[in-house]
Amino acid sequence: MRASFIAFLLIIAPLLLHAQQQNEGDSPSGKIHFVVRGDEQKKIYLSLTGASSQQVELCETPGWGNLVIHFSPDDYWIVVQDGGPSLGISLRLFRRDKGVKFIEQKDANIDGKAERLALKQNGFPSQEILDHRYLKVLAWSRDSTCILIALKGHGGTPEQAVTIQNWLGVYDLAKGEIDFDLGKMNRGALQEEAKN
Repeated sequence: MRASFIAFLLIIAPLLLHAQQQNEGDSPSGKIHFVVRGDEQKKIYLSLTGASSQQVELCETPGWGNLVIHFSPDDYWIVVQDGGPSLGISLRLFRRDKGVKFIEQKDANIDGKAERLALKQNGFPSQEILDHRYLKVLAWSRDSTCILIALKGHGGTPEQAVTIQNWLGVYDLAKGEIDFDLGKMNRGALQEEAKN
């Protein structure tokens, strides 16, 4: 029985994860198409919808079953959410440059900012100590200026173990900061009806 369970973990489980992998799709506007290609080293490519012969590489990605590509409503920003159970799940921010070329905003450091703020808010020193950190994008604001994120993780030292569960924050792209102003998520949610 134990041998068959181990065989399941080694053979079947990776296939199930791979089957759930987001390998192709479109931005919510339908204007940008993405595809993930590669076996060992996966890469994300972007193109205008219907122009797949003119693909531009966005980035490399582990692509271990947790890949989700989050386009902002205005197609100006992309957050790549990816990682694995032992790697943790991280967020990478990209800003549109020209056409379907996007540039990674390496100084965004959404992961580190979220962890430090969550720890500080709960009375711990505001330094990164989590061994396993999992971040997810829950929603974009309608005006594409903020993202609602969720953090969970655990780590610390034997003397001071730390667990974070269901911590929420709002990442403001203009400021490059995380706060708790959920009103920002509603900006642009109400639109005046076009008058005839």
